[in-house]
Amino acid sequence: EETLTIMKHFDTRQDGQISYNEFCDALLDEDYTQHMLKTKLALNQQFDADYAERAAQRAEERQETEKVRIAVRSIGEALYKQSRMFFKLFKEFAHITHHDTVTWQQIHHALKETGHLFDPEDVYRTVVHVLPQGDPEYVDFLKAITTSFHDLSAT
Repeated sequence: EETLTIMKHFDTRQDGQISYNEFCDALLDEDYTQHMLKTKLALNQQFDADYAERAAQRAEERQETEKVRIAVRSIGEALYKQSRMFFKLFKEFAHITHHDTVTWQQIHHALKETGHLFDPEDVYRTVVHVLPQGDPEYVDFLKAITTSFHDLSAT
């Protein structure tokens, strides 16, 4: 509760997280002011359940974002580091369906058939991140996942 009270005090946007600018505004004095020693607002020590919920939601969002980044990176790495993997998946998709589009379940199955076991949730996260418009065409998916491998940092 104490941590949330302090966070709420410095979170001027009240969105459940403290940005870099909010952090600097809280700790540093303004560069140029018309006043001498401007006083800071007093800390409101009353617990706010709504703010606690917003902060918890932001924490969950950050955790999910990290899971998406790791999933996209690991699946992209599997495709990128093995040059023949692109063509193996291409053939596997052709065996699975006669349509140009594939579902995330079919992508998971194709990865498993080519020897890459990924968590189904990670495959879903990757598909939604790379091509969020729905069931992707598998050629577009393979191109997008290879491209996104270069866009994400390893750390």
